[in-house]
Amino acid sequence: MSKEATKSDQEYRKKLKRQNLIYLMIVIFMLACSGILFVGTTWYELAIKDRAVGFLLGFFLSLSVVFMIYIIRNRRAMNDSEKLKKQRIAKTDERNLEIASKALQITGYVMATVLVLLSLIGSFISKNLMFTASSLLYVFLTSYLICYVYFRKKL
Repeated sequence: MSKEATKSDQEYRKKLKRQNLIYLMIVIFMLACSGILFVGTTWYELAIKDRAVGFLLGFFLSLSVVFMIYIIRNRRAMNDSEKLKKQRIAKTDERNLEIASKALQITGYVMATVLVLLSLIGSFISKNLMFTASSLLYVFLTSYLICYVYFRKKL
Protein backbone atom coordinates (compact mmCIF):
# COMPACT_ATOMS: atom_id res chain seq x y z
CA MET A 1 0.00 0.00 0.00
CA SER A 2 2.85 2.41 0.75
CA LYS A 3 4.32 1.78 -2.72
CA GLU A 4 1.08 3.02 -4.29
CA ALA A 5 1.12 6.13 -2.11
CA THR A 6 4.77 6.74 -3.01
CA LYS A 7 4.04 6.26 -6.69
CA SER A 8 1.04 8.58 -6.57
CA ASP A 9 3.09 11.13 -4.64
CA GLN A 10 5.82 10.93 -7.28
CA GLU A 11 3.26 11.44 -10.03
CA TYR A 12 1.80 14.38 -8.16
CA ARG A 13 5.30 15.82 -7.68
CA LYS A 14 5.80 15.65 -11.48
CA LYS A 15 2.46 17.38 -11.96
CA LEU A 16 3.51 20.15 -9.56
CA LYS A 17 6.79 20.59 -11.44
CA ARG A 18 4.87 21.06 -14.70
CA GLN A 19 2.47 23.41 -12.97
CA ASN A 20 5.39 25.44 -11.60
CA LEU A 21 6.87 25.69 -15.08
CA ILE A 22 3.57 27.04 -16.41
CA TYR A 23 3.34 29.47 -13.48
CA LEU A 24 6.89 30.63 -14.15
CA MET A 25 6.07 31.24 -17.82
CA ILE A 26 3.06 33.30 -16.75
CA VAL A 27 5.23 35.34 -14.35
CA ILE A 28 7.79 35.97 -17.09
CA PHE A 29 4.99 36.99 -19.49
CA MET A 30 3.48 39.38 -16.92
CA LEU A 31 6.87 40.93 -16.18
CA ALA A 32 7.54 41.25 -19.92
CA CYS A 33 4.18 43.02 -20.33
CA SER A 34 5.13 45.35 -17.47
CA GLY A 35 8.49 46.01 -19.11
CA ILE A 36 6.92 46.70 -22.50
CA LEU A 37 4.42 49.06 -20.92
CA PHE A 38 7.14 50.86 -18.98
CA VAL A 39 9.49 51.15 -21.99
CA GLY A 40 6.65 52.19 -24.29
CA THR A 41 5.47 54.96 -22.03
CA THR A 42 8.93 56.14 -20.93
CA TRP A 43 11.14 55.91 -24.00
CA TYR A 44 8.63 55.93 -26.84
CA GLU A 45 6.14 58.25 -25.16
CA LEU A 46 3.07 56.24 -26.08
CA ALA A 47 -0.14 58.11 -25.39
CA ILE A 48 -1.49 56.16 -22.44
CA LYS A 49 -3.02 57.91 -19.47
CA ASP A 50 -1.07 57.71 -16.21
CA ARG A 51 -4.04 56.13 -14.48
CA ALA A 52 -4.18 53.34 -17.08
CA VAL A 53 -0.43 52.75 -16.81
CA GLY A 54 -0.67 52.54 -13.02
CA PHE A 55 -3.63 50.18 -13.20
CA LEU A 56 -1.95 47.89 -15.73
CA LEU A 57 1.38 47.84 -13.90
CA GLY A 58 -0.40 47.00 -10.65
CA PHE A 59 -2.42 44.31 -12.41
CA PHE A 60 0.63 42.69 -14.03
CA LEU A 61 2.74 42.86 -10.89
CA SER A 62 0.01 41.58 -8.57
CA LEU A 63 -0.61 38.59 -10.85
CA SER A 64 3.14 37.94 -10.87
CA VAL A 65 3.19 37.96 -7.06
CA VAL A 66 0.20 35.60 -6.86
CA PHE A 67 1.82 33.09 -9.21
CA MET A 68 5.13 33.36 -7.35
CA ILE A 69 3.26 32.50 -4.15
CA TYR A 70 1.82 29.43 -5.91
CA ILE A 71 5.32 28.42 -7.04
CA ILE A 72 6.67 28.75 -3.49
CA ARG A 73 3.73 26.81 -2.07
CA ASN A 74 4.24 24.00 -4.59
CA ARG A 75 8.00 23.87 -3.93
CA ARG A 76 7.40 23.61 -0.19
CA ALA A 77 4.99 20.74 -0.82
CA MET A 78 7.46 19.00 -3.14
CA ASN A 79 10.20 19.19 -0.48
CA ASP A 80 8.03 17.87 2.36
CA SER A 81 6.47 14.45 1.78
CA GLU A 82 3.78 15.04 4.40
CA LYS A 83 2.69 18.35 2.83
CA LEU A 84 2.83 16.75 -0.61
CA LYS A 85 0.53 13.93 0.48
CA LYS A 86 -1.88 16.35 2.18
CA GLN A 87 -2.02 18.61 -0.86
CA ARG A 88 -2.45 15.67 -3.27
CA ILE A 89 -5.33 14.28 -1.23
CA ALA A 90 -6.99 17.71 -1.03
CA LYS A 91 -6.61 18.29 -4.78
CA THR A 92 -7.97 14.87 -5.75
CA ASP A 93 -10.83 14.79 -3.24
CA GLU A 94 -14.11 14.30 -5.13
CA ARG A 95 -15.94 16.85 -3.02
CA ASN A 96 -13.33 19.54 -3.72
CA LEU A 97 -13.35 18.68 -7.43
CA GLU A 98 -17.16 18.97 -7.49
CA ILE A 99 -17.01 22.33 -5.69
CA ALA A 100 -14.45 23.62 -8.20
CA SER A 101 -16.53 22.32 -11.10
CA LYS A 102 -19.72 23.98 -9.86
CA ALA A 103 -17.89 27.25 -9.13
CA LEU A 104 -16.43 27.31 -12.66
CA GLN A 105 -19.81 26.48 -14.17
CA ILE A 106 -21.58 29.32 -12.34
CA THR A 107 -18.67 31.67 -13.08
CA GLY A 108 -19.05 30.84 -16.76
CA TYR A 109 -22.76 31.65 -16.67
CA VAL A 110 -22.13 34.91 -14.84
CA MET A 111 -19.34 35.87 -17.26
CA ALA A 112 -21.49 35.18 -20.32
CA THR A 113 -24.44 37.09 -18.82
CA VAL A 114 -22.28 40.08 -17.92
CA LEU A 115 -20.75 40.18 -21.41
CA VAL A 116 -24.21 40.00 -23.03
CA LEU A 117 -25.46 42.84 -20.80
CA LEU A 118 -22.30 44.85 -21.44
CA SER A 119 -22.77 44.40 -25.19
CA LEU A 120 -26.38 45.54 -24.91
CA ILE A 121 -25.63 48.54 -22.70
CA GLY A 122 -22.49 49.28 -24.67
CA SER A 123 -24.53 49.58 -27.87
CA PHE A 124 -26.19 52.67 -26.35
CA ILE A 125 -22.98 54.17 -24.95
CA SER A 126 -20.10 53.33 -27.25
CA LYS A 127 -19.67 51.35 -30.45
CA ASN A 128 -16.18 50.28 -29.29
CA LEU A 129 -17.52 49.02 -25.96
CA MET A 130 -20.19 46.99 -27.74
CA PHE A 131 -17.67 45.42 -30.15
CA THR A 132 -15.18 44.69 -27.38
CA ALA A 133 -17.76 43.01 -25.15
CA SER A 134 -19.21 41.06 -28.09
CA SER A 135 -15.74 39.96 -29.16
CA LEU A 136 -14.93 38.79 -25.64
CA LEU A 137 -18.19 36.84 -25.58
CA TYR A 138 -17.29 35.18 -28.90
CA VAL A 139 -13.81 34.31 -27.60
CA PHE A 140 -15.32 32.89 -24.41
CA LEU A 141 -17.90 30.77 -26.24
CA THR A 142 -15.46 29.64 -28.95
CA SER A 143 -12.87 28.56 -26.38
CA TYR A 144 -15.59 26.70 -24.48
CA LEU A 145 -16.69 24.83 -27.61
CA ILE A 146 -13.12 23.97 -28.61
CA CYS A 147 -12.33 22.70 -25.12
CA TYR A 148 -15.59 20.76 -24.95
CA VAL A 149 -14.91 18.96 -28.24
CA TYR A 150 -11.27 18.33 -27.31
CA PHE A 151 -12.02 16.87 -23.89
CA ARG A 152 -15.00 14.93 -25.18
CA LYS A 153 -12.65 13.06 -27.52
CA LYS A 154 -9.77 12.84 -25.04
CA LEU A 155 -11.65 11.68 -21.94
